[in-house]
Amino acid sequence: GSCRHHKGKLQDEPHVDDRDLTVAFGFEFSCRRFWNYGIVFFWRPQRIMVKGHSYLSSGSSINLATLREFIRKDLLDAISRVEGHKKALIIDKALIGVLGLVAEFSALKERGIEKMFPLEPSKPLPTGCPPHIIYLTRPQSFMMGWIAEQIKTQSDDMREFSIFFTPRRTMVAERALKELGVYGSVRITEFQMNLVPLDSDVMSMELPTAFKACNVYGDRTALFYAARALMQLQFLFGIIPRVTGKGEAARHVASMMVQMLKEETDVVAINPGIESVVLIDRSTDLITPMCSQLNYEGLIDEMYGISNNLVELPENVAPLQANGKPVKVELNSADKLYSEIRDMNFSRVGILLSQRAKSLSKEYDERHDAKTVSQIKQFTSKLKRLQDEQGSLRMHTDIAGDIMITAKDEFFLSCLETEQTFLAGVDTDKSSDFIETCICKKEPLMKVLRLICLQSVTNGGLKQKLFEFYRREIIQTYGFEHMLTLNNLEKAGLLRLQEGRNTYQSVRKALKLIVDEDPDRAEPEDMSHVYSGYAPLSCRLVQHLARPGGVRSIEETLKQLPGPHFEIKQDMPAGFKANEGSSSDRRQPTTLVFFLGGCTFAEVAAIRFLAQQEGRDYTIATTGMLNGSSMLQSVMEPLQARF
Repeated sequence: GSCRHHKGKLQDEPHVDDRDLTVAFGFEFSCRRFWNYGIVFFWRPQRIMVKGHSYLSSGSSINLATLREFIRKDLLDAISRVEGHKKALIIDKALIGVLGLVAEFSALKERGIEKMFPLEPSKPLPTGCPPHIIYLTRPQSFMMGWIAEQIKTQSDDMREFSIFFTPRRTMVAERALKELGVYGSVRITEFQMNLVPLDSDVMSMELPTAFKACNVYGDRTALFYAARALMQLQFLFGIIPRVTGKGEAARHVASMMVQMLKEETDVVAINPGIESVVLIDRSTDLITPMCSQLNYEGLIDEMYGISNNLVELPENVAPLQANGKPVKVELNSADKLYSEIRDMNFSRVGILLSQRAKSLSKEYDERHDAKTVSQIKQFTSKLKRLQDEQGSLRMHTDIAGDIMITAKDEFFLSCLETEQTFLAGVDTDKSSDFIETCICKKEPLMKVLRLICLQSVTNGGLKQKLFEFYRREIIQTYGFEHMLTLNNLEKAGLLRLQEGRNTYQSVRKALKLIVDEDPDRAEPEDMSHVYSGYAPLSCRLVQHLARPGGVRSIEETLKQLPGPHFEIKQDMPAGFKANEGSSSDRRQPTTLVFFLGGCTFAEVAAIRFLAQQEGRDYTIATTGMLNGSSMLQSVMEPLQARF
């Protein structure tokens, strides 16, 4: 069946899948029968149900369910203000998954939404569309052209059109509507969907192109959105007393946020739920995204890609749905097994899955001891939970098995060995035999570029001769259209000529980025287990900056990294002061870590480990989740895109 059930299925039109709080995995297990006193229990679990968003309330001391409800209510109120009982919602494709994180279709239906469609170019409004049309879109000029095209094809004067711009309305988008001649035909509303909760301790702005926009085009719009997101959090959870950060983008966001707070007249005077915020500019640490993530969740993202908490499983892991489409699975801490293994080094995952299988088998064997009606009733009462756990176990066993095939592949192991060599600072100033071999074999360009960029950033840039050699080999092997991509990599600082001293070696030693620890340890002692020996530079910075006086403790090291560093103390409302966590009756201190330019799942795992070690709650915010390949993909610019 379908992974995400859509209650209001549309006729003869492509519809938007609904995340109706029900996740169905697209595989079935063989029938099993439990015999007790002639009673037969047929067990054929075809789907695992994930109901509600209670998992958002567990974890950090700040309740992200509050943020979700705030966004949800804002959207539903905006829809309610559109007159009429029959409405259609036409959504920017990039927002479909995001919408599913904050609102269920049943709630939209109560506000009059009868049908939902993706916004696509050169496509008229679907037949039978309700008279009240709502567009939910980012304020991008090319999408205004798509909207205008649909509006102009309508001769029905009874139709009404509304546009919900998120996260804000812009003059550029409105000017485009005026130039296209449809500005007077639409009602414009601003829908502030800044940060969306992905889990109990993770929020994302879901802006996958933020890094490219800031570092290639110099467009700081995403940073303005980040500052507004911080203001929204302070409205919900109180003023954040302490602000620290590293990098130019971090300082820019902090400055805007402080200025916005000064201009805000409606500040909510409540005890702060967040003790401090650490702003990390992605440009400060370009090393970590280029490395292969080795925790379970990170490897899922590397192999399949996780988007809006959803992963699309290949056919060899989960059979295709009845409609021929791949199965999509929702991944979050509502799945208890997943929450246990997601942050583990992959070498430990198989051991835990085996232990869980034995535990479940033992629980199922209890049916043999059920001799009375009450005992049978007690067993059947937990049968649903056991079925769900068994389904989750089967799914993760299949995924882990598929990952294992790749993890044992010679190419994958050689890539890891090359990465570890660069991270250790060995032979970073000369041509890599493995990279040359990959280019000759025309291995996937993303992997080749990741290795070249990793060599560049760990060596403080490449020497002129080596730089030109790699550039020439890429263009001759993969095509001249990648010239623009290579230029973009230079602008972003991922691929550059060596200038001055290589500071990575001293930073590596000062922050203990390379740790000699067995990744197979049942209880790792350092965050480096997520990369099998490399502690993410960004997370080491967080480890120090989150502490009072942390900036001063590593100031000399911070000076060797790109961009400024800072520490700001914000004034608290009269009668309120920061929670320092020094008294037993106070909440555990919470630090918000905000990655500007994207964050990997391995970094999330490292910060969760840090929280366990230090007895401090960490909540993570980011402009978007990424890995090395998706980061480079966002920077790539094929030549045909210019014409």
